[in-house]
Amino acid sequence: MSEGLAKRVAGTLVLGVIGLIVLPLLIDFTDPNKVDRTTKIPPAPSIEVVSLERAKRPETVTPKEAWIAGFNVHKSSPAATNDGDDFGLTDKGLPQSWSVQVGSFTEEPKAKKLLKKLADKGYKAFIERALIAGENHYRVVVGPKIDWRRAKADSQTIDRVFKTKSIILRYET
Repeated sequence: MSEGLAKRVAGTLVLGVIGLIVLPLLIDFTDPNKVDRTTKIPPAPSIEVVSLERAKRPETVTPKEAWIAGFNVHKSSPAATNDGDDFGLTDKGLPQSWSVQVGSFTEEPKAKKLLKKLADKGYKAFIERALIAGENHYRVVVGPKIDWRRAKADSQTIDRVFKTKSIILRYET
């Protein structure tokens, strides 16, 4: 055998032995499908059975005077109402609805500024353009609301927060 061939064979054997030593260190030959079957669930707690007693109804109940006074018809005053029916259908067969006019401006940027403030507070508002005496007016309107009481509540909240005097109008489609 020639000297060059012997060096090649010896080098191949050395590389093979190094490969057999290093390869098992680099590769994990454990089964990847093996599942850890140990449980980490704590044991069930012990529960004691409790018996419940039925509540006994009192034989007579005496009403309190203050509670009865709340239902006194002669001392009560009428509730504030709107100018018409709260619910119903319009002539077109659509549900009657209400809107809150928060402001009316001659300049559109002012109306848009108020509209943005209302939107930031979570109100669903829009701008309505109207021609009054040959001049454009921009009305900022919140709504429509099907319930007049909700429109009234929104009106009061908006007046308090934005320091305005809003009015409740019938929403016409």
